[in-house]
Amino acid sequence: MLTLLRLQETAGLSRLRDPVRQGLPFPRGLVADVKELVAIDEHGQAIPAQFDVLARWPDRSVKWMVVDALIDVAPHETTTIRIARAPASTVPQTPSIAVSEDGDGLKVDTGVAVFVLRRGERMISCTRRESTLSYSHAEARMERGNEGYHACIDQITVEEQGPVRASLLGCGRFVSGTGSLPLDVSCRWVFHAGSACVRLEFCVRNPQPAEHFGGLWDLGDGGSVEFTDLSIMLQTSAPVDAVTWKTANPTESARQRPHSLCLYQDSSGGSCWNSPNHVDNAGQSTVSFSGFRVAADSASLDHPLESGSRATPCIWAAWGDESVAFAVADFWQNFPKALRAGNGGTSVALFPRECRAGFELQGGEQKRHTIFLEFGAVSGGGDVLRAQHPLQVSLNPKWVEATGAIAWFSAAAPEDDTRYADYVKRIIGGDASFFVKREKVDEYGWRHFGDLYADHEAVLHSGPHPMASHYNNQYDFILAAGIQFLRTAAPEWRYLMADAARHCVDIDIYHTDGDRAAYNGGLFWHTDHYMPAATSTHRTYSGLNGGKGYGGGPSNEHNYTSGLLLYYYLSGDRDAGQAVVGLADWVRGMDDGSETLLGMIDPSPTGLASMTVDADFHGPGRGAGNSINALMDAYRISGARLYLAKAEELLERCIHPNDHIDSFRLDDAEYRWSYLVFLQIVGKYLNLKRELGEIDYHYCYARESLLAYASWMDKNERPYKEILDRVLIPTETWPAQDIRKCHVFDLAAEHSSGPIAARFSERSAFYFDRCIDDLLSFPTAQLTRPMVIVAGHGWIHEYFRRVSQPPPVGLVHNYDFGRPSGFVRQRRRVARELRRRIAVVRKEGRRLVREKWCELRRRLSGRP
Repeated sequence: MLTLLRLQETAGLSRLRDPVRQGLPFPRGLVADVKELVAIDEHGQAIPAQFDVLARWPDRSVKWMVVDALIDVAPHETTTIRIARAPASTVPQTPSIAVSEDGDGLKVDTGVAVFVLRRGERMISCTRRESTLSYSHAEARMERGNEGYHACIDQITVEEQGPVRASLLGCGRFVSGTGSLPLDVSCRWVFHAGSACVRLEFCVRNPQPAEHFGGLWDLGDGGSVEFTDLSIMLQTSAPVDAVTWKTANPTESARQRPHSLCLYQDSSGGSCWNSPNHVDNAGQSTVSFSGFRVAADSASLDHPLESGSRATPCIWAAWGDESVAFAVADFWQNFPKALRAGNGGTSVALFPRECRAGFELQGGEQKRHTIFLEFGAVSGGGDVLRAQHPLQVSLNPKWVEATGAIAWFSAAAPEDDTRYADYVKRIIGGDASFFVKREKVDEYGWRHFGDLYADHEAVLHSGPHPMASHYNNQYDFILAAGIQFLRTAAPEWRYLMADAARHCVDIDIYHTDGDRAAYNGGLFWHTDHYMPAATSTHRTYSGLNGGKGYGGGPSNEHNYTSGLLLYYYLSGDRDAGQAVVGLADWVRGMDDGSETLLGMIDPSPTGLASMTVDADFHGPGRGAGNSINALMDAYRISGARLYLAKAEELLERCIHPNDHIDSFRLDDAEYRWSYLVFLQIVGKYLNLKRELGEIDYHYCYARESLLAYASWMDKNERPYKEILDRVLIPTETWPAQDIRKCHVFDLAAEHSSGPIAARFSERSAFYFDRCIDDLLSFPTAQLTRPMVIVAGHGWIHEYFRRVSQPPPVGLVHNYDFGRPSGFVRQRRRVARELRRRIAVVRKEGRRLVREKWCELRRRLSGRP
């Protein structure tokens, strides 16, 4: 089998049985059972590993799995892992992990340490096997003014358990002696065999809905929860007598002082550290100084022992023969942060009281942090440092291509179009890279890190500071970065993907079920066009930008799930997988007419999942397209047919093989351009159905519709640069969108044959060339939005240019699709029904009046 994984040590640390976790695709029919598999290093030796299936092909063979392995790597060296079939006897003996019940909690034995996880406030404690010492226990505390709260864990479940890795999830809430806070807490504890280091993913969520009066989402909303500190407290069995720390470089000499230390990162330390990005609900800056400071304690930060720009610190606290080391992933990027040891308590401050501004968790907002704790750690080294600076892992692009697990995927190759390859490469290198753009508006801090700077929205801005505008799901950058990582194996793409995915799951999704169905669990979209984010954070609409009639909330047009799905496959991040399913449930919920007040009259679909731009337009558009895509992605994760059935319902609601296409005014580029998004999703649907072997009515319906619209495009579409006089704002983004026409024509060629297929292929090549050439003719070609669009879709044409296509299926069928019937949204149906009922009541009322009048006249006349 091919070498699948390449691992590079870049931190200068010696790795001995260092844990690596990576998702891998496999071809259909190759692996039936992961028990057949073994991981092999570059020397041909089997290494400790476990395998968990994330997705299967229709024949139940493995499509995606995540491998957890323990690997040895020397400093600055590179090694490889390949996966092969082998008998179980060849797998090396490894310190296994045992998980067992222990009173009101669970016990985890890694072979060198025993951890006990408890329900209640004391979350975890540890005992090293080589000694009888019981190290510190950890608990989470939150402060609101003078009130203190503890995280109380109600339940603990085992998520994963194998010979190399175990993952346990604890869930609870914050409580005090006088009550509780409306905040949820989750703790994911990850253990590895042979290690006393534990990885803690600590998440705090505000499940309350925001009030968002008038569709405005500014800080200071009544659904928010404010607090002054949230820390993981490490309770030591005796006072700390020595503190050792490293500030940034893991190979630097450690520094030491007696008794206590506070290392506090107040801001990013970048050139725009005091950006207008960082404001509270009053619009006041939340940062006090540039970078970090190290002092004897929190009260001494004005007299630091050390200061600098950006810290990636690790601290060891020792008392007698005991010690604990601790660090936080992406410490400075997620500022403010603090590590404290000794006097005043040893703690990891995720939201530190040292910050002058305090904190506000908006309604439906959450934040995850990753903390590393090592009990009995050796000063100056240890597993915490290695966890904090993980190995760079990449997959063999040729293997990914050979598996066929990603539709239309091809590895980057010398024959790729150099204009396209060079343009996309600028995202990760050079003056226009997204890393450089982060610095321009300081897209850092616990709420912002991972999002992209929407510089295309700031082109009209003038002022001393850059305008804060967030990209926030304008298009699916997570997918674009993930695909480019797999095509090129460049680690920069992976960093951007992972940062964006974690940000999206935490900040961009509305984590509540207490709002209207159209919003619950939905995805917020980008900062409003050409407006500053002001105090709306990542929720589009600020009251500072508009007056009466201005506002909104999550909607179907910016519901992107495919990047999160790919991130789940590559990382095994359960929260990302749950987010995909949750966004599909949002689609189902917003379209469920029985969940609205109007459902008492008409419980049929609302139409909120299929509208685009206009509430009454339910033809092909990105609103319906993204809804269908989310449902298909959820089906891939869950296997639940209800998602696929709903996708087919929406597809057939919005498009028909016999549509009178001219009636949709698709040539109105300003308002109808996104029909292209819908047709791209129809192509994904056809790919899924073909993978399932379901060449049925629904497949043929979708295929005939795609070809009908492609034929219309062939006769009517023109490159966008030629019709910029028809749009409101003629920017570089319009020619970037021509890449979608290229994709649609490639799809049409894939599903047709003969001269018509050749014609579609010719049109695809034409639009690819025009897209790149026309886009590069703009001096603003390197703004964020066009770069994401082209990076996210141009790679598909490279596949169709180079890879032989299987013959199309479903060309001949006997299905009669009838005529299109149109769809009427719930509000209009109810209005029509109410008018009908009112007319009936009026008619009945007139009849009764006539009868009563006739009866009265008879009585007055004396007639019987």
